[in-house]
Amino acid sequence: MTNALVQTVETFHTAHCGPVTYLKVYTPDYRRLNWQQVWRTFADVYPDRWAIELYPPAEQLVDDAHVYHLWMFPAEWSPPVCMNLAMKYQVG
Repeated sequence: MTNALVQTVETFHTAHCGPVTYLKVYTPDYRRLNWQQVWRTFADVYPDRWAIELYPPAEQLVDDAHVYHLWMFPAEWSPPVCMNLAMKYQVG
């Protein structure tokens, strides 16, 4: 159990994807989470949704705490096959 939380920060409209929701994943004590802990925390709240995590260039990095920033796409959105490894490799 990670005690990690998902906080909905804001939703904004994008021209290509429609509404995108900015989420933060973190623990109350801001301890480091591994990729699977971040994913599990997100998937527990939004099991059928796609989200991405962006990595900035070094000069724009804000790294004050172990907070993981995700941008969640609308429910009807799905990635192109080349970005969906489960479809690309026929998993499931």
